[in-house]
Amino acid sequence: MLLTAGAGLVPSGGLLAQEGVERHALEALDDATRSALPSQFPATDATPPPDSGSIIDRTAPDPANTIELLDNKPPLRIGLVAERGASYLQAQIEPFRSYMQDSLSRPVEVIAFNSMTTLMAAHISHQVDYSIYPASIFSMAYASCGCLTPMVAPVSREAPDGVYMVLVVRGASGIKSLADLSGRSMALSSKNGAIPFYMAMNELKKSGLNPERDLASLVGRDNPGDALALLEDGTVDAALVWSTTPYNQSLFTSDGAISAYVQSHNQSRNDRRDEATNPDFLSIWHSPAIPAGPHVIHNEVSKQDRAELINALKDMNKLDPAAYDAVERRYDGGFRSVELKDYEPLIEIATKR
Repeated sequence: MLLTAGAGLVPSGGLLAQEGVERHALEALDDATRSALPSQFPATDATPPPDSGSIIDRTAPDPANTIELLDNKPPLRIGLVAERGASYLQAQIEPFRSYMQDSLSRPVEVIAFNSMTTLMAAHISHQVDYSIYPASIFSMAYASCGCLTPMVAPVSREAPDGVYMVLVVRGASGIKSLADLSGRSMALSSKNGAIPFYMAMNELKKSGLNPERDLASLVGRDNPGDALALLEDGTVDAALVWSTTPYNQSLFTSDGAISAYVQSHNQSRNDRRDEATNPDFLSIWHSPAIPAGPHVIHNEVSKQDRAELINALKDMNKLDPAAYDAVERRYDGGFRSVELKDYEPLIEIATKR
């Protein structure tokens, strides 16, 4: 049996606009976590995890462990965050642990941690071999040590490449390109200090627009819906939000901030018996696609073990859907291989910071 929860384990349901990007693809670190990320932060426990057993709960004092190894292979240690306590998600995660153990023909331990900070400390110091991170948190962890490698990331069937930051204007505004935004105003769906904010600024600068220099004003909002509301009522001239599509013809129907905003406002209009219509939004720019948060291995794990892990994870959704659902409840398309270059826009920002 198994006692843990994971960074990739989230409430069931569709791709909610804010949670989808903030918790999976572009989740920003809070101040406490961010301050702990540089490589000098201490590990949570100087004592390595026990070499036997499949249940380790690092959210509580270590109990005596007397379970024997399944065979002579050392256990694969998977570290995850137990958001609601290790025992709460025991039944949910067990199909995943069991599948990995059978596929790899070696013992698999899942080690529960009570915070992302302590998990990253343990992973960087190689107290655990493997973990799952939101994309921006992985970029910060990688920037602090360079000792981690992404293996796979979950995908949705609708957006196999990941999510995009899209710059939206009102169609009637006459704004057709980034150059037309000079002297205008923009709303962002994240605030200064958040990874999405810095990534958006960096990508726009690469495309020829320096928001801090070229815009009349730059407004940060807590969520994409607020940024889009400012755009629709004319308070700002553009809004930078996220979407699973970079294409205008799909903005209102594909999962993302714009479709969620339209759905919410059309519901309000229905409640008032008003006619439901789409706002006059047009995308004039989009960022590179950013994959969802990766499954990550420590670089000291052998290349052969890494290859076996990747194969097992990529086959999981087909061979054992229950195992896949146990560890990934948001994205329905299985896992695909990812590399460091897939996260370069985020790593570049994390490294600069």
